[in-house]
Amino acid sequence: MPEPWSDRQVILAIALTLILVLGLIIGSASHNREQQAPMLWRETPQTKATPLAI
Repeated sequence: MPEPWSDRQVILAIALTLILVLGLIIGSASHNREQQAPMLWRETPQTKATPLAI
């Protein structure tokens, strides 16, 4: 039977896992932001409202 991990080893494993997960989240978020096209606003001419009954 394998020896149980010491407290330091468990804390180190948890810390490394958190660093890895946060790095993947930040990396994928910044990668997705670069792939998205910039938001472009359409410039449409303002139409003047004309009354229906003249």
